[in-house]
Amino acid sequence: MKKMILTSLSAIFLFAGHGDSNDPGMKLLMKGDKKGALEVFKKECDVDKNGWACGNVGLMLYMGLAGNKDITTSKIYYNKGCELNDVGSCENLAEIFYVENDLMTAKKYFNKVCHMEKYAKNKDEKKGVKKSCEIAKTIK
Repeated sequence: MKKMILTSLSAIFLFAGHGDSNDPGMKLLMKGDKKGALEVFKKECDVDKNGWACGNVGLMLYMGLAGNKDITTSKIYYNKGCELNDVGSCENLAEIFYVENDLMTAKKYFNKVCHMEKYAKNKDEKKGVKKSCEIAKTIK
């Protein structure tokens, strides 16, 4: 159940129009150039301080979309995105800690998402904010 939640949130985060379809990384991704897209997203995250791009790096590393899975580095990029107020990055980071049964850290990030409604860019992110508030309340 926990893994299914993360996988579905991740797919929504990357492919449901969260970002700009004119973004160079998205264009490469849609052409099937996953490694090229990963490099563009890394630059957009690290140099341009784009939280959405950081989340895409986190997702691609977590799922192994451009090579081997790298959950440790995935968390670093999700955290960068979260610090840049990207709702999806914070939500996915919370989900990872939840799946890993690190409930106190998961609760910390779910609570952060709970207070990010003003940064929610679409209906799915607004639902994610509400769901994160509900999940945070269940973690003791």
